[in-house]
Amino acid sequence: MHLESLSTVQREAACYISGPVIITAGAGSGKTRTLTGKIAYLVNSLGFSPDKILAITFTNKAADEMKGRLKKITGRGIDEFPWVRTFHSACFKILKEHCQLFGYAKPLMIHDTSQQKMHLKKVLAQLNLDSGYLNAAAAMISRAKNSGHPHRYLDLSGRLPRSREIYRRYNEMLESNNSVDFDDILFLVRDLLKNFHGIAKKYRESFDYILIDEFQDSNAIQNQIVELLVRDGNLTVVGDDYQSIYRFRGADPCHFINFPENYPDAKVFRLEENFRSTAPIVEASDLLISHNCTRIEKRCFSRRSGPPVERLQLANADEEAWWVADKCWKCLNLDGIPLEDIAILCRTKFISLPFERALRAAGLPYLMVGAQGFFQRREVQDIHAYLVCAVNVHDDISFERIINIPRRGIGPGTVKKLYACKERDMSLQEAARKAIRTGVVSGKVAANLNTLLLLLDSIRHEKPESAMRTVIEETSYERHLQDFSDDEEDFAGRKDNIKQMIFDASSKSTIPDYLEDAALIRDDQDLSDKKTGIRLSTIHGAKGLEFRIVFVVALEEGLLPHRRSIGSDIEQQDKEGIEEERRLMYVAMTRASERLYLTCAMQRRGETMLPSRFLNEYRRD
Repeated sequence: MHLESLSTVQREAACYISGPVIITAGAGSGKTRTLTGKIAYLVNSLGFSPDKILAITFTNKAADEMKGRLKKITGRGIDEFPWVRTFHSACFKILKEHCQLFGYAKPLMIHDTSQQKMHLKKVLAQLNLDSGYLNAAAAMISRAKNSGHPHRYLDLSGRLPRSREIYRRYNEMLESNNSVDFDDILFLVRDLLKNFHGIAKKYRESFDYILIDEFQDSNAIQNQIVELLVRDGNLTVVGDDYQSIYRFRGADPCHFINFPENYPDAKVFRLEENFRSTAPIVEASDLLISHNCTRIEKRCFSRRSGPPVERLQLANADEEAWWVADKCWKCLNLDGIPLEDIAILCRTKFISLPFERALRAAGLPYLMVGAQGFFQRREVQDIHAYLVCAVNVHDDISFERIINIPRRGIGPGTVKKLYACKERDMSLQEAARKAIRTGVVSGKVAANLNTLLLLLDSIRHEKPESAMRTVIEETSYERHLQDFSDDEEDFAGRKDNIKQMIFDASSKSTIPDYLEDAALIRDDQDLSDKKTGIRLSTIHGAKGLEFRIVFVVALEEGLLPHRRSIGSDIEQQDKEGIEEERRLMYVAMTRASERLYLTCAMQRRGETMLPSRFLNEYRRD
């Protein structure tokens, strides 16, 4: 009965079992529905045992939703589908059965992100390396393992000092705890299936059919695991290479695009009808992505009518934000569209600040999706703490935050001494001055503490923009920023946040005026009920979501496409990077179901901007 609810092409894809299948599915085309329908067809119509079907999803939520659908349409219990799992979950089920082959004892445990960072803190301390390297070290280890050849990766890409030693000691700590991290799970199972042929044969015979969702987001190791498990071509992969936007995590859409070459007898099915979005949105998105050379071509369409995609160029970032906020107000109050059905999407996080301010001024609640509010970001809070301490000597929390940021050799022991110096209502900052004067602290610690206090004194009456620049320069904060950034992309994003903060501060005359304005925006976000509000999100954070009204903002060269993909001339451009940026634009556009607005600004942060090339690619000439 469930097959009758599928479209003709969905039904054909679900019922085809004569060889490998690739289902290339446009946005909103019902790919998960098709995949679930195929599993139900295998079980109910062809008699496949549900416990011998391996169905891979990319999130636990998606796996649970698939099990729920299968229960409903097959009449089988959820526990009868033990291999409907994420890649990590399925591989850990295999790994824990054979972990002794790698020297582990049963039961094998997984150390999560927080435990991973505890190990890394110890490793950095052992090697006398700055704890600011923590996030960068974690990212390095993850990328090394997901490359499939960690030592080769470390030789070619390790920018951290003593990267091989960090990697070795970290893994030794995991092993001593009889544990693995999430990246080990895939890495070790790949080696298990590759090196132990009897075990590989056992699991090939355990799975009568393999189905994989979101295959465009698979990486090299995941692709190798699939090749080692598949039997007799009983494989169906589903995905949309148009929406592959995770190259920075190691995902490679070429595994999806080259599937017909790797499996020459593969049957290709194209799900081209978009059931979510209106025809103008689908046509515009399809025209945009047609400029990508590396893709599996499909012609997406919709039978739903709707208004044309609207493009607007504003004088500057503030005007852009005010226009969007006004449009949101009209959608809510004149059209009756709920706040949660409206989204404002941008490429990079620093773009959010003008929109946070404009939405607050318009009285419109908003929620940050997949990111913190601008004034909650670490680097912004660090610089703000310096400004707070300059104008409010009684703020002990802010002073304790900056006393060793960046590191200046003032540890917890010194802070305890400073608290011991306090008398009655004396602030920690005043206690620090007393500790220097009375010799409670001396030598290098006293000198560094005095330098900090002199810095605070020097910026007290400066304009906020000037004070920020002084703090960043005098403390070498940018070097500190690079140390605690995960990677070069994260570092660039954090620098963008600081640049936006300085530009924002340039409109205020005094530090207290600036801090008051920032506090009001931060407080408004903190007091949100976290359930209702306009969604303000990066495009990556909105992947998989849909909204009735979508604004894609800050569509300028250097932002989308991002400046990393743009060289000084056409020969220097990162063509793969440009194609990924175009896919990112495609994802943003296809989040909209009814109305889509594309905006750009002629000036941003005082700089002249050019409209994104993508704004000329979604329209017919």
